[in-house]
Amino acid sequence: MKLKDEIIKALEDFFRSAKDYRRVQWELDNIIYPYIGNYIANGYLTKEEGKEIFEFCEKKLKELKNQGVQPSSS
Repeated sequence: MKLKDEIIKALEDFFRSAKDYRRVQWELDNIIYPYIGNYIANGYLTKEEGKEIFEFCEKKLKELKNQGVQPSSS
């Protein structure tokens, strides 16, 4: 399985279990996106593959926001 496919699969699980839009947005911005950028910089992903992953994340984040998922109270 290609790295891009593995990342997309992991992100699908991540979004499926998401409960807090702001938390997901924070994790994308501070954890996931930097790693994807690093994979591109080191040649593990092509720019096009990275773009596909970023677009996937933004689409899922928008869906999460539109679902009205509220911040968790914990």
